[in-house]
Amino acid sequence: MNRLISLLALSLCASAVAQQPTSIESRTTFDIHDGGKRRRFELALDELAEKPQGGKERPAKISKAVKTFGEVRRHAQVTEATTGLKQDIVLYEQGKPHDESSRRIVTRKVLIKTGAGFDLNLAALKINAVSTEKPGYAPGYVLLTVKGPGDALAVLDTLRTLPGVTSAEPQLARQMQRRLIPNDTFFSYNAANPGYQWHLRNTGQSPGVAGTDVNVTTTWDTYTGTGIRIGIVDDGLEVAHPDLSPNADTVNDHDWNDGTPDDPTGNPSSDTHGTACAGVAGARGNNGAGTSGSAPNATLVGLRLIAAAVSDAQEAEALTWRNDLIHLYSNSWGPNDDGKDLRDAGPLVKQALANGASSGRGGKGSIWLWAAGNGGDVSDNSNYDGYANSIYTLSIAAMNDSGARSAYSEPGANVLVCAPSNDSISGHRGITTTTTNSGYRHTFGGTSSATPLAAGVVALLLQSNPNLGWRDVKEILLRSATKVNPTHIDWVNNGAGYHINHEYGGGLINAQAAVTMANGWTNLGPQTTQQIAQTGLSVAIPDVNATGVTRTFTVPNNVFMRVEHVTVHIAATHGKRGDMNITVTSPAGTVSKLFLSH
Repeated sequence: MNRLISLLALSLCASAVAQQPTSIESRTTFDIHDGGKRRRFELALDELAEKPQGGKERPAKISKAVKTFGEVRRHAQVTEATTGLKQDIVLYEQGKPHDESSRRIVTRKVLIKTGAGFDLNLAALKINAVSTEKPGYAPGYVLLTVKGPGDALAVLDTLRTLPGVTSAEPQLARQMQRRLIPNDTFFSYNAANPGYQWHLRNTGQSPGVAGTDVNVTTTWDTYTGTGIRIGIVDDGLEVAHPDLSPNADTVNDHDWNDGTPDDPTGNPSSDTHGTACAGVAGARGNNGAGTSGSAPNATLVGLRLIAAAVSDAQEAEALTWRNDLIHLYSNSWGPNDDGKDLRDAGPLVKQALANGASSGRGGKGSIWLWAAGNGGDVSDNSNYDGYANSIYTLSIAAMNDSGARSAYSEPGANVLVCAPSNDSISGHRGITTTTTNSGYRHTFGGTSSATPLAAGVVALLLQSNPNLGWRDVKEILLRSATKVNPTHIDWVNNGAGYHINHEYGGGLINAQAAVTMANGWTNLGPQTTQQIAQTGLSVAIPDVNATGVTRTFTVPNNVFMRVEHVTVHIAATHGKRGDMNITVTSPAGTVSKLFLSH
């Protein structure tokens, strides 16, 4: 029988950009593909990005008056030659505040998408490239490294005219945001017994509700994560911490942020986030001191990435780092959670995720857990994040010790399950975990904390059944989750009989139920896909009309499909994107809200 998918579309906007000046030397604006679409960036005329040998880049003021790209570039070249410190061009997204979220550093790499007739040697010769790279996870793409500041912009016109070059874009580095809730007086906690790890076993201590935990302690007699490697992709991991060092893998870790690639520790005064995440996932338990992770004997691999601005290529490399050895990757970071923008992952990250899902873990597929986001209290939605809404990632939301969604936790059709964390509303406990300088903290939180907690549970699953594929892990977590806040208006049973909710996903992750299910699990069959397109529609979007526009997509050839994921690509133009709603309705009538008016 035919299976129908209905699409109600009341939005998405794309705006045209003006013609660029023809001379690169005289330009002050650049149209570059970033975060899923082509955006206009303006040249910073008052700063460069300066990077000391082995250190993190820092803003450096331009000491003279400059007006164009050519003048900024020459100043950077002279300064680099004089000081011996690397100087790179800085761009800001036009119309946005000049802050960290809109700041981009022009790296010295150019990404080329290649087609028939492409000659790598010719391309390298034409731009005097100092090195070339073909990422194994991204067939059809080439990275060229150029020599000096701004060269990645200067060579674009040349590269785009070469045979077989489908596109050429500079690699822009941006600072990702940690997804934690700040440790200050606004985010209070119950200090009577702050060291109690209620998220692992909640007996109803005030003000929590008994049972609001991941139901993990009963699994530890059999499974503790032994033999499973968790990559902590973050701002650092203090491998010398007494509660982490017994589990830390110091052979396969890596640092993309400074000149110490074999030490992921970072700066103990500022790079504390990853160490806290690592403790939630895999602090050594049953050692008579400190805390326990949800997988207390799992191996932790520090992958230091977000302590500085990084490019699409660096992110992709981190997400596939040693995927023959690392089973899963915990990611408590992403684009800014401001509720104002759509931010997609870059083309190399997308390729890395798709490739890792098919080739990681010896073909069973790497597993990436991703924080759903902390912008729920400013109308942000996890669907707007191209990392958390990928079909290849497991998006984790947060709930508090009373069993309700944490106020900051972002809803979304992509949310798989939720896990305990703190709340931005006072009166709820935070999470006790490790921190730098061999210390502990009792107020960690955000979807930053929920995600490594879930990662530890996945480690228990993989120890109990090493043959699980990445899709099997997703389905087991969804099927075994506990329905929480049962009177919440959004709960529905979908066509497969699962209870689902945009705020909680399938519900609270349940370690014991998941492990039990994994032990008797029969793996899913191979993944198949169907692509259906409707183009050139020229359909008007009505204003102030709840009926909107509906498009129906029919799967061809009477194919009966077991649908696990639906991905929708929409190109539309509208003057007020925030007024719109976009939903997808399944054949069984389940409505998935992809874009909400806000």
